[in-house]
Amino acid sequence: MVCQQDGYTFDMGPSWYMMLEAFERFFAEFGKTTGDYYETVRLDPSYRVFFSSDDVVDIHADLARNLDLFDRLEPHGATKLKAFLEKSREQYQIALSDLMYRDYDSAMDVLNKTIIFQGTRLNIYRNLDKYTRSFFDSEKARKLIEYSIAFVGGAPHISPALYALLTHTDLDLGIWYPKGGFGAILQSILSLAQEQGVDIEYSQEVKKIQIANGRAHGVVTEQGYFDADVVLATADYHHAETSLVNAPYQSYPESYWEKKILAPSGFRIFLGLDKKLDALTHHNLYLNPDWNAYFNQVYGPKPVWPDDPSYYVCCQTKTDQNMAPPGGEAFSILVLIAPDLVDTPQLRKQYAKKTLTHFEGLVGERITDSIVTQKIVSVNDYISLYNAYKGTALGMAHTLRQTAVFRPSHQSKKVENLYYAGHYTHPGIGVPVTLISAQLATRKITGVRS
Repeated sequence: MVCQQDGYTFDMGPSWYMMLEAFERFFAEFGKTTGDYYETVRLDPSYRVFFSSDDVVDIHADLARNLDLFDRLEPHGATKLKAFLEKSREQYQIALSDLMYRDYDSAMDVLNKTIIFQGTRLNIYRNLDKYTRSFFDSEKARKLIEYSIAFVGGAPHISPALYALLTHTDLDLGIWYPKGGFGAILQSILSLAQEQGVDIEYSQEVKKIQIANGRAHGVVTEQGYFDADVVLATADYHHAETSLVNAPYQSYPESYWEKKILAPSGFRIFLGLDKKLDALTHHNLYLNPDWNAYFNQVYGPKPVWPDDPSYYVCCQTKTDQNMAPPGGEAFSILVLIAPDLVDTPQLRKQYAKKTLTHFEGLVGERITDSIVTQKIVSVNDYISLYNAYKGTALGMAHTLRQTAVFRPSHQSKKVENLYYAGHYTHPGIGVPVTLISAQLATRKITGVRS
């Protein structure tokens, strides 16, 4: 989803373009490549990390420079990073070839040769934090390795070490940018669909999936009724199951969802400035000193608005000046917060002021007087815009018991021609893997394996 406001353009959702082969594999299903629709450029620096206002490091496209950085962070840091990356590459290749493009219908599907014989190599049974500690002593080095799990709906202490594979996608495969932002990807998928003869009905909220005798017969919207041979729901899974499907046909009733660990919601401030910010690169991270305290305020038993959170800053105009008027900057600040928090206009105003004050101190520059346009998105917006369960921005967290077969199924257990795709299903959270989810759901529908 893209927002255009006062001459500034913002990607409302994802902004990290990684795992390019998943995009290529998706378009290859139709005899196309991404290059037929949009251009990508590799970012360098890949991103900038602020540990504090006077402790800033860059992660580069050149691995040798990152090895030098890790050597500065701790003794033999480069050697340790090489060893970690070797394992990460192995995990990625196994996951890509044997796990991600494989669907799971029952617990028996997990007991395949990959899990049985390679489970240890995949590090499925250890959490990411303990695994990372077995390589690195430096807290900063561990944070640079572990930060990415937060942006795919997990935390180092609850996510399987399997997700160390993200380090390979980061440091080896690199961080890229699709020119025009993620809106260009959305437009390309729209164009691809229209080329295949797809008709799209816009601005019609779905009210009900019409089911009788164990089959879905159509979809009821606020403007009418559409017959269907097959229904594929890509909306919030909880919403589709509990609001669009009548109780007798729900595979996952409310009691199921109440037991799940949800991924975070987000507090995001979109800002258009009438000046440039020299301290930023395209992607920027502030990693706060008390890492564990922050994650406890998001995932702990009593979630609260974080006192001193880590946060992410995306400044697309560092790569794509078309996102803002000449001389201006379009950027956003994202704080991952717990879902289901109380979200009021007054709380938003206070938290935005607190966040911007901290940001100004971090970059050493005042921005408040240069704001041309501003937009805030938080818990209530994820509910009202996307029907997201409890306002989660990402769905279900990546924990061991919410991975593979333990995620909601692509096919309804009670309606033979009702299917689901998206970030709740396997493989999980993130744009590349939701494309894989769509491919897996399609295979279920067509019965064709590729």
